[in-house]
Amino acid sequence: MVSEKLRQYDKEKAVLLALKNKMALIRRDLEIHGMKVNGSTIFISKSENYDQLWSDALKALKNMFK
Repeated sequence: MVSEKLRQYDKEKAVLLALKNKMALIRRDLEIHGMKVNGSTIFISKSENYDQLWSDALKALKNMFK
């Protein structure tokens, strides 16, 4: 089980990375989507459970913005 502290850390890192790339993050159940400045959305990641939600999103964003 992932600690709340680690989930929060991953969430903050994911949000900051998205903002640096002009994108907001939206959570829809166990999916994360990105909203661009023009209002369009893109799929970022889908997780098996809530514990991995932000960790999976952070990994996907890191790959997206290499």
